[in-house]
Amino acid sequence: MSNKRNLRYNQLTDKQILNPHTFIADFCRYEIDIEAFRTQIHDLIRSACSTLQHGKSEEYFYNYRCLLKLLEAGHIFFCKGTKFSLHCASSNASPCAKDLTRYYNVLISTHFKSLSQEEIKNTHCFFKDFFSFLSLNEWRLMLSRIVEYAYRQTTIDEVIEDGSALVLVKEYLEKLIEVIYLIDITQTVLYVSNTTTVN
Repeated sequence: MSNKRNLRYNQLTDKQILNPHTFIADFCRYEIDIEAFRTQIHDLIRSACSTLQHGKSEEYFYNYRCLLKLLEAGHIFFCKGTKFSLHCASSNASPCAKDLTRYYNVLISTHFKSLSQEEIKNTHCFFKDFFSFLSLNEWRLMLSRIVEYAYRQTTIDEVIEDGSALVLVKEYLEKLIEVIYLIDITQTVLYVSNTTTVN
């Protein structure tokens, strides 16, 4: 019999549940880059809202599973109240920190276009808003509906009460992708350096 924790997070492994950075490090660095994943999720949603299939339909279910994992990792950070930021806090930053700030500004303009400045400075603001819009289980249901209707001729707009809600869902999912990649950029190096052992 599964314990309560495994019932709540059924996509991540036990190790990933204890430390979601292990999943994020593998996913963001070895699975798919942020722009490709953003495009694939956009295609999945477009397919659910249309009678046509966009992108590669054979990848819809894989992308759905990836979204579920991002969702669970995000929920863990939300429950812990963990905050991450892409900005340096120090006003008298070193030359290295100034270079890093310039690098962050490039990242913001190219990859983190949907997140507000407040969400970039404090990821918990995003997670609080995200899980207020829909609960973890409501998000799971929404994602399962999206992938189901991506393969059907009937569109998801025809069966859900408020078809316009999908505009918000798309925006939230795009922000979720950005937040997970932001966490990777700000934390994975620290995580890897703190857990690496010399043989």
